[in-house]
Amino acid sequence: MVPVPHKEFRPQAVLYPPAVIGVFGSGQLGRMLALAARAMGYRIHTFSPEANSPTGQVADREVCAPYDDLDAVRDFVRQVDVVTFEFENVAAAVAEIAAQEGVPVRPGGHVLHTTQQRLREKTFLAGAGLPVTPFAAVRSEIDLATAVARIGTPAVLKTAAFGYDGKGQARIDDAAQAGATWANIGRQEAILEGFVDFEREVSVVAARGLDGS
Repeated sequence: MVPVPHKEFRPQAVLYPPAVIGVFGSGQLGRMLALAARAMGYRIHTFSPEANSPTGQVADREVCAPYDDLDAVRDFVRQVDVVTFEFENVAAAVAEIAAQEGVPVRPGGHVLHTTQQRLREKTFLAGAGLPVTPFAAVRSEIDLATAVARIGTPAVLKTAAFGYDGKGQARIDDAAQAGATWANIGRQEAILEGFVDFEREVSVVAARGLDGS
């Protein structure tokens, strides 16, 4: 395929159809994005390790390669006009390569870096003054015991990275369970969060202009 020529992108530039949107990740969220974008006249290219994925089924082009295949990533971004992410578990180098090739990345690589690790994410949100459940970093059994003593039970132990949709997390109802629970998630870097009584879940989609408005 002949690479799409890129125009100079200025902060106020608008990306009009039939521009190509490159999506890293290929699940149901990417599928919804693709369907909406194609209805507006945009073209969708998707990149993920899975073939015949939910996004790939409705995309104009599907590339199947690991996220750490940087040559494949570079070839992919050269053929799109803007890069976005369907989910956060994508190698941070992807955003760096897109930037090197002069392709806009929305949201930026710094956002990807923050959201793909729960400790960074919670620390960022707390620093911005947003209400968050009590949390603590867990990198050893001593850390875990200290965190459980401070936060109390019930609590939820989550892997710091690569967890989603309930994966990589477990509830602790008693301090005596803590060590076994950490072992069950592979004794990897984790975050302990205070338990929140569930009332409802609210999903919010937010967007802003490149000028910050």
